[in-house]
Formats: sequence, C-alpha cells, structure tokens
Amino acid sequence: MKNQLHKIIFGAGFMVAALVSSAAAQEETRVPAASGEMRPQSDRSIDYRPDILQQLGLTQEQVQRIRRSNMEKRPMMMAAQAKVRDAIAALDEALYADIVDEQIVKDRLRESQLAQAEVIKIRFMNELAIRRILTPEQLIRFRELRQQFAEKRENFQTRQKDILEKRQMKRQTPPNQAQTREKP
Repeated sequence: MKNQLHKIIFGAGFMVAALVSSAAAQEETRVPAASGEMRPQSDRSIDYRPDILQQLGLTQEQVQRIRRSNMEKRPMMMAAQAKVRDAIAALDEALYADIVDEQIVKDRLRESQLAQAEVIKIRFMNELAIRRILTPEQLIRFRELRQQFAEKRENFQTRQKDILEKRQMKRQTPPNQAQTREKP
C-alpha cells in the first residue's frame, strides 16, 4: 500500500513537472493536437516525454494560467524542498553522532516527515490548480497520459530490476560452475 502511494505520488509529481516544463516552453496561440513528437530539451540532454501540452491541446490562456500558478507556487516549493534537505541532514547527523540520543533522532525524524508532507501538499495543490484549468476532455486525455506514463515507468523499473538480478546472479556464480555449464 505504501509503495503504491509512493508510485502514485511520483507519477503525479512527474506529470505536473512535465506539464510545468511544457507550459514554460509554449509560445503558440493554440497548441496543435496530439502529434506525440519528441523534442530536445537542451543541447546536452533529450527529453523523451511526449509534449503534454501539445497532446492536451491547451489554449494560450490555459498555458498562461498554468504558468502563473507555477510561478506563484515555485518559491514555496523551493523553500519546502530546502527544508526537507535540511531536515534529512539533521536526521543523518543525529543518527551518526558519537553519542546517539533517541529522542533527538525521533524529533529529527518527525521534522523530516513534516517537511516531506509539506512538499507533497504543495505538489498536489499545484496539481489541483492545474486540474481546474483543464476542460473535461483535456482531463480525460491527461488521465490517459498519466496511465501510459505509469505503465512505461513500471516496465522500466521491472527491466532495471531484472538487469540487477542477472548481475547479482553472475556475481554469485563461481567461475568453475559457469565454465561447466558452457562445455556440455
């Protein structure tokens, strides 16, 4: 259940981030409907996400509203993320101090949990603001895109897990057994 919640939070956060980054790059009056093209993000890296704004067919007014919402929430998100980093650093310091005080560790743990909860709250409030901007048709399409993303992410994670397991099996197999299997 907890793992599923993490997947949902991660997926939702990623979709909001994709929507935010796409909104920032948008300049046309009306975005053409679903082409699914991939576009370079910068000279050094390529963004393999489909252009979400293009697939949703957002109007320029919708793009502007999303931009304003993101600009308003960005300072809060940056501050909340900094607070998470600080809280985790303080927890780490308390855990690995020369003399461990369990009460201090518990306090730092609670502080880090509260900081993470604030990040989640801001992220979902931003997603709610974006959801209010979408038309019913765009919302349906957005849900489809989220589902596709979740499936792709799950397939990727499964492949990564398989690769790790194969590597571990190779490391655990003694060299003599590997040669014996190959010769018959």
